[in-house]
Amino acid sequence: MPAINLDILNKTDDAESSFYRDVTLDLKNNDNLSPGGLYTESTTTDIEASYDEAAIKNSLTNLFSTMPGQKLLNPDFGLNLSQFLFAPVSATIARMIGNRIVEGIERYEPRVTVENVNVYPDPDESSYQIELSIKIPTLSNRNVSFTGMLQQPGFSFA
Repeated sequence: MPAINLDILNKTDDAESSFYRDVTLDLKNNDNLSPGGLYTESTTTDIEASYDEAAIKNSLTNLFSTMPGQKLLNPDFGLNLSQFLFAPVSATIARMIGNRIVEGIERYEPRVTVENVNVYPDPDESSYQIELSIKIPTLSNRNVSFTGMLQQPGFSFA
C-alpha cells in the first residue's frame, strides 16, 4: 500500500546547517512502480525536501499561486494574481501586481523582507515578468533574487 514518508524533514548530514526546511509539493514520478503499476519492495521517496532559500521559494510559490478562499483554515491566504490576466496587459496593471506582491509577502511571509519588486508587462505574450529581490534576516541577511512569469495558466518561478 502506498505511504508518504516525511522522514526527509528530519535532520540529515545534508541539512545540518539549514535553518528552514519544507516539503516540495510537486510530486515526482515514483521509481518504485513495476511495469504492471504495482509497487516494488524497494522504496524511494516521491516527496522532496527543500532548505533555506528553496523553502522560502516554495512558500512564495504557494502564496502567489493560491487564491483567497482555497485554504479552508486560512481563507484570507493568497494573492489571486491570476485575476490580472483577464485585464489588458499594461504598466498600470504591472504596478498593481507589484503592490499586491509586496503587501502579500509582508503579511504572509514574515521570514523575509522585500527589497525590490519589478513587474514588466509583455502585451504580445499576455504575460508579466516578475523580478523579486528579498532579504532573509535569519540567514545572515542573505539577499536572494527570483524571476517568475505570470501568464496563463498562472504563476511560475523560472
